[in-house]
Amino acid sequence: MYLKLGRTHQIRVHSKYIGHPILGDTLYGNGSNLINRQALHAYKVSFIHPISKKKMIIEADIPEDIKKLL
Repeated sequence: MYLKLGRTHQIRVHSKYIGHPILGDTLYGNGSNLINRQALHAYKVSFIHPISKKKMIIEADIPEDIKKLL
């Protein structure tokens, strides 16, 4: 699934709707013994800055608890 944008709630609801709930999501899926939270992480976000009009790309490392699941 490729998401252009969306808030966590929307992503969780739509993932459940298509039959692929987020691992560890106790509200829209099932809890997990593998992770103590939702296994939901954006490693890269890009957008056009509203003032400078430059393309901004922000990247974040994958958290250790999610790396263990890979």
